[in-house]
Amino acid sequence: MTDSQVEEVKSKVDIVSLIGEYLELKKAGRNYKANCPFHGEKTPSFMVSPELQIFKCFGCGASGDVFTFLERHEGMDFGEALKYLAEKVGVKLKSFKKEDISIKEKITEINNSALNLYQYALTSHKIGQKALGYLIKQRGLDKKNIKEFKIGYSPDDPKIFIDYLIKKKKFKIEDLIASGLILKGKYGFFDRFSGRIIFPLFDHRDNCLGFAGRVLPWDKRDTGKYINSPETPAYHKSKMLFGLNLSKKTIREKNYVIVVEGELDMISVFAHGIKNVVAIKGSSLTEDQIRLLSRFCSRMILCLDSDFAGDEATQKGAVLAVDLGFEVKVAKLTKYKDPDEAIQKDPNGFKDTLKKALNIWDFLIEEIFAKSDPDTGEGKSKISKKIIPILALIKDEIVRMHYVEMVSKKLSVPVDAVLEELGKRYISSTKKDDDLLIAPKIKNRKALLENKFISISVSKNIKFLFDNDNYKLISTPFNLKIIDKIHEFSQKQKSFKILEFVDNLPQELKQGFLDLTLQNGEDEDVNLVIKELKILSLKEDMAKISNSIKEAEKEDDQKKIVSMQTKFNQTAKILAKLEEEI
Repeated sequence: MTDSQVEEVKSKVDIVSLIGEYLELKKAGRNYKANCPFHGEKTPSFMVSPELQIFKCFGCGASGDVFTFLERHEGMDFGEALKYLAEKVGVKLKSFKKEDISIKEKITEINNSALNLYQYALTSHKIGQKALGYLIKQRGLDKKNIKEFKIGYSPDDPKIFIDYLIKKKKFKIEDLIASGLILKGKYGFFDRFSGRIIFPLFDHRDNCLGFAGRVLPWDKRDTGKYINSPETPAYHKSKMLFGLNLSKKTIREKNYVIVVEGELDMISVFAHGIKNVVAIKGSSLTEDQIRLLSRFCSRMILCLDSDFAGDEATQKGAVLAVDLGFEVKVAKLTKYKDPDEAIQKDPNGFKDTLKKALNIWDFLIEEIFAKSDPDTGEGKSKISKKIIPILALIKDEIVRMHYVEMVSKKLSVPVDAVLEELGKRYISSTKKDDDLLIAPKIKNRKALLENKFISISVSKNIKFLFDNDNYKLISTPFNLKIIDKIHEFSQKQKSFKILEFVDNLPQELKQGFLDLTLQNGEDEDVNLVIKELKILSLKEDMAKISNSIKEAEKEDDQKKIVSMQTKFNQTAKILAKLEEEI
């Protein structure tokens, strides 16, 4: 792969169009802005520049080009991002050498081959007939579901699996070990999932990254009901959402997702026509999973098997989803142990449960009150110990106050009593974090105007800087260095091209200049900016003159006093005239 091909792909991809497929971008002058996908925020600080073909978040510092965005947002490595974009813009890449294929790509290739064997064994060979009958007769699936989710079966015969992948498909043993598919036993290598129903684990782009294997009822081995692929360069449990590859379209259309725990829960719900559903591993959502879902929707209903109100890890994931901008509700299953059983036995009842899902805070408060008597002193104490930490998790002050008042009524105590307990917890939790309370330094007005002036000039017309010696209005050290570089570049080139200028900047100035340009993309009147800069410069001059007058008065230098006063008055007249024009 040559650098020229990388540059060809990069030059043909419009970063605004690409990022616009994932985020809702809004025009902000010459640039575009959005809420950053890499950290939680409610005020947009993520900027995209069509001129520079770069992005930067001024909240978390994430930055880069089209390749970087896909690597961070989609979890691609550089090779995957390059191939994806090349296909998108119609650039035919020269073939990769075998050694250029990443281990992640090798694992995906191995998984696809294994999946073909698993599917064949379940649906087209007598070795899988008993397992197929179990799925259809006892688990309520049909052949359409099995085909849609590419469910398979791993033969309880190590020779079949090993022969297929090594002898027929020619995979290397070390790559098979790296994929997590095979283990070494007393009598040689064998399939990790041997004798199990297989659920392939796809990412949202239909890449098979790993597998989940479920033991069959007649299997008497002393082993867990479910096992999963181990962590590999391709598969990361904390990032995986089972079924998202099939449900993402409906999730986006409905703008909400139903989150369940297991593969069979997800498949059953999906098969009954509720297609905006995904499954997680375990009962707690991770930050990576939440951020992935945020690309498709802003609301979620948690429909989990566990004791939600008593599970701190589950609560933590739900609260994190709220903090990252989700509206979170909880559907409480009462009669059935899980969504699979609920929808199989009472489809309408399950749908009604989803409709009656409670806001996360209402649900947690209701559950806490249900377990203790709020009319007794002991009950009030138990409720207080559990509910104050919950109230402390609510970051929105108005929402928190709403629930403080609700809790005070339910406990029949004054609001101030709840607030006092809440205050104690807040103080104890923030004592260690005093450094976080220090406000960041704010740039002065002149520095901000200088940045705007330079940004407008390099984008629209570099002559703005040099006509009438306007560059002399620049005084901050970094901007003076940038002006020098702009002047040098302009002397050598017939026209000022911002991308060429950036390429020629020394490394120590490059990032600062890119930040300056991205932060100042608003289409402002350059003449107004120049006038404001002149006004601030005149005010600085008047302050210096005033100091000179004070020094002359101390020295009783009457001649200097008169001269400085005259200069002060002349400057004041110019200033007054400029201020009238704004």
